[in-house]
Amino acid sequence: TWELMAPWTGSPITVPVKFIVGDLDLLYNIPGLKDHIHNGGFKKDVPLLEEVVVMEGVAHFLQQEKPEEVSKHIYDFVKKF
Repeated sequence: TWELMAPWTGSPITVPVKFIVGDLDLLYNIPGLKDHIHNGGFKKDVPLLEEVVVMEGVAHFLQQEKPEEVSKHIYDFVKKF
């Protein structure tokens, strides 16, 4: 819950990240969020952001809608380490 996470509000995520989102996800389509993700705002909160992947034709449950493609993205990211 937000109450339990309150002490970490504003803390940057300090591990390498590959962000995968569906182009039909309602959250991704909130006004201003795409700009935040793609034009530097997201990178301020996630300094080690390595890649943003926007999958076409899927919404919030992309791992269920395109499991093979999501698995490949995760595998390709993890094998770098």
